[in-house]
Amino acid sequence: MTSIILLQCITAYVIVSITASTVKWLPNSSFMLAENYKDGKLPCSKQTVVFPELVIGAIKVASETEVSGLILPEEGELILDDLIMLGADPSDKNCTDGNAYYVDKSSAAWNQADVWSSPRFNDATPDSDRIPCFNDVVQFPQDAKITVTLPKETQHVKALYIGNESYSTEDFRIRVLDESNQRQQFVLNEFSDTGLAINTPMSCTAFGCPCQIVPMTIDCSVKYCQMPNCLDAIKPLGFCCEICGGSILFDANKGFDMLAFHQFVEKYTTENHIYYIGFAPEAPIRRIQLVIVDKGGYVGTSTEVINSIHYDMEGHWYKGERVLQISGTPLSKTSLGGKIFISMFFAVILTFFGFYVYYYKMGDLRYPLFSRSATLNIMSRFQRRSDSVVSLTRRDSVISTATGATAFRNPMYDSKRGRVQVVETMTDD
Repeated sequence: MTSIILLQCITAYVIVSITASTVKWLPNSSFMLAENYKDGKLPCSKQTVVFPELVIGAIKVASETEVSGLILPEEGELILDDLIMLGADPSDKNCTDGNAYYVDKSSAAWNQADVWSSPRFNDATPDSDRIPCFNDVVQFPQDAKITVTLPKETQHVKALYIGNESYSTEDFRIRVLDESNQRQQFVLNEFSDTGLAINTPMSCTAFGCPCQIVPMTIDCSVKYCQMPNCLDAIKPLGFCCEICGGSILFDANKGFDMLAFHQFVEKYTTENHIYYIGFAPEAPIRRIQLVIVDKGGYVGTSTEVINSIHYDMEGHWYKGERVLQISGTPLSKTSLGGKIFISMFFAVILTFFGFYVYYYKMGDLRYPLFSRSATLNIMSRFQRRSDSVVSLTRRDSVISTATGATAFRNPMYDSKRGRVQVVETMTDD
């Protein structure tokens, strides 16, 4: 009966070929650990450190720490080690104003977002897949102060280390029950079990193996989400935060080949793209998810790539409908467009203002033009009131230029009628 259930689980969550990797537990409550800040950098003298509302355990602030200020938690314990410096240091040229957000990682659950680190994770990897898989080596730090809530559902791992010491399933259970190390606490699940199976065999099919037979629901409660650098950000399955890029979700067709699909996607992506192909979390059927993002910051090319893949996908990859998500224009281009619009608006306003001043406010604008005979001519702009004499004459009439008047043919002139000459002159009052 057990083998039948196992086979059904593998079929339901589809099979993935997992590459062995070391997955490290990140939480460490040290104030001077860059990993404990949302941007991955230590605070500097011009930055204010913002603590979460609740801090579990004591955080020791090292001596001679220099920050602009501290926003303390509502509940928690901070230990100030001797002297700390508050206020911006004008001589600190490599520091910019702002806030540095501290993340309390001293206590966390196995399935909590952002508590694991591994080379196989990238920007396109969903949070639901950023946990140890059956073929991973799990490593906890040796002396760091940590509290780990162990998984409720049984999770398979290849090996488990605390520092340099390796543990089997039974050895780790004894270590947890012993509780001799007060700095490192492992909390049993509600079944009074560790929820871990270390170096136990797993049945696989020709397609490969799933990350876990029973996948865990990721805990996004303490995940820090930065503002996406795009319009209409997307949120593929398994992500705690919205991202900029593109994704395709589809049901795998019978005979779906994961390796061949990877090769298909490779034809469209470049070194400027990062992609992930996996199986949708908590899906009752075989659902494949492809996520592509731009490497080094969103510029929009990932959406072009995902759109091309969606258009060119052949029927043997999927069945039914596909769900395509694409984010919008980068915010940098949006702001540039706004600046161009504002610049053009003021340019038009200034142009009309210039015309107004030129025609209605300024006096005659004169400048010399030299003819072939080197005679000085003067060009005047048209006035609202003309000082010239305008004559309307026949085509065959003689135009007199004695008085300097100008003439042109009247198109309404009737040749059968007598000669009509209209002369308008200006007289002084």
